Amino acid sequence: MTFPSTINKFQVKGDVIDFDADLENRTCSCRKFQLSKIPCKHAIKGALERDIEIHTLADELYTTTAWRAAYEESINPIAVPEDEWHVPPIVEDDKVLPPATRRRPGRSKQRRYEIVEDKIRSSKGMPI
Repeated sequence: MTFPSTINKFQVKGDVIDFDADLENRTCSCRKFQLSKIPCKHAIKGALERDIEIHTLADELYTTTAWRAAYEESINPIAVPEDEWHVPPIVEDDKVLPPATRRRPGRSKQRRYEIVEDKIRSSKGMPI
């Protein structure tokens, strides 16, 4: 459920925690909106409530214009021809091996949570 506080601020009720989303400042109390610069699900709920197009809330970094500007310059190879490179024999003769690691047998037991609410539910013994 979404409860508007002002035109751009919303309180989004969760099962366990309530989140505050601010569309104007592009923030949310879950902090995903600030970190990824893409609207989190709470901000999306608020945007849908106000009929705001969701893509307008994403940062300019994710626009096609920004991507084209980042890659518009070509990357040129080294100006010195390869036959003129001076590589020391110690570097040329050195063998690079992957680091020595040990993997534990069996499947990894690491638990990952999709959202904060899942982590809180599991800590309280509630099903996810």
